[in-house]
Amino acid sequence: MAKTRALSNLAIEQLKPRAVRYEKSDGGAAGLFLVVHPSGIKSWVFRFRSPVERDEVGQRAPKKLTLGPLALTPSPAQPQIGHPLTPSQARMLATAAAEDVRRGIDPTHVRRQEKAEAKREAVRDNTIDAAMIEFLKRYKGRKRQGLRESTRLLTAHYFGLKADPEKPGEWGTTGNGVLGKWSGRPLASITKHDAIVLLDALVDSGRGVTANRTLTTLKTFFDWCVDRDMREASPVASLDAVARETERERKLTAAELVAAWKVADREGYPFGCLVQGLILLGQRRDELRELPRTELDLHGTSIVLDDGSRWNEPLWTIPKERTKNGREHLVPLSPQAVALLKSLPTIKGKGLLFTTTGETPISGLSKAKKRFDEAMLAELRKSDANAQFEPWTLHDLRRTFYSGLQALGFSIEIAEACVNHSSGAIRGVARVYARHKYLREKTQAFTAWARYVDDLVNSRPASNVFPFQREQA
Repeated sequence: MAKTRALSNLAIEQLKPRAVRYEKSDGGAAGLFLVVHPSGIKSWVFRFRSPVERDEVGQRAPKKLTLGPLALTPSPAQPQIGHPLTPSQARMLATAAAEDVRRGIDPTHVRRQEKAEAKREAVRDNTIDAAMIEFLKRYKGRKRQGLRESTRLLTAHYFGLKADPEKPGEWGTTGNGVLGKWSGRPLASITKHDAIVLLDALVDSGRGVTANRTLTTLKTFFDWCVDRDMREASPVASLDAVARETERERKLTAAELVAAWKVADREGYPFGCLVQGLILLGQRRDELRELPRTELDLHGTSIVLDDGSRWNEPLWTIPKERTKNGREHLVPLSPQAVALLKSLPTIKGKGLLFTTTGETPISGLSKAKKRFDEAMLAELRKSDANAQFEPWTLHDLRRTFYSGLQALGFSIEIAEACVNHSSGAIRGVARVYARHKYLREKTQAFTAWARYVDDLVNSRPASNVFPFQREQA
């Protein structure tokens, strides 16, 4: 039988694709074949019988080692499996693989081990910093609909990262959060014990809720890492909440609400105006903080309601992409809210209402709130030298608004519609039709609440409404 000749470059070029893949033996090295795919792509394989594996009849099992795609132009680099190979380079690798077989080594096993080690090295070299930044860029949420920007920034806060205002899409470390303890460490090195130590330190410092939120964030992050084959398992999968939480019930009293409004008036833009907006509108902090002008209709452009009638009142339309429950939310604007929003300065950039850079929403809320609380206590002590108040958050203004509407005589259905709650009285199909159905009632509620706040601040008796909460004696 005539010996098969080594394939020349001309012979290789003349091999045309067919409807199905086929192989052409190369006589330059035993077991070397050139595979021609229907797409026209050509690649090298080495065929042999394994010295360690047996087939169903006890014979040495036939095996195939993929060497790499065809390259007709020589490369100065040392030939490697998986890289483009010229005919001479493919013959060199096939000869080396045949020598392994002669010595009782299965080259496919060697290749599998090399790939596993390369993967382990890549994982070892991948720091948790880089992985968390990649997570912020690529994670789309459990429903694959993308993350709200506020959620992304909150996640970054727990990670210990902050957005670089000069370089969109870039992140820097804050020195706090998870990376305050783990920065620079390989992702694969983080253990369950590391997480326990981190969370216990937060609990011991009186930040139990932060510890729970950090754990939730880490669970999502490490699950994502496992899904992307960056880790074999999550180190926090078996951990439960580390601190007991009780549902907040804090609502501001009438006196506190007045003090907060007056301090906000003196504080001015942006933080003071943000507080006043939260008092009047009762929406989530970041829905207002990230508000672009494009969502506002301050002049009452006519829209057609579900019942065919027309609506001509000022309106804030929060798109579903920015709401927590993923549903568009219509917020009627009272005269007081319109006046406040019209008073805000216009800063060039992305059209944000609450911004100092024009490109990103205002930040530094914790420091601003601390300063605000000090001023609020001083305001309360103008009328009561011994005045004190329980700590409150900006979200408590939303709870104050919600309970205040009910105290003013509005039903739970209307109160829930005003704050876009996703559970409670408005359920099932009714939610679909509630978008316009409650618009008139919501307008009455927002107007009544704004009038009530206005009466409180200006020491006028609130007519035709029920005071939502008396100041404590």
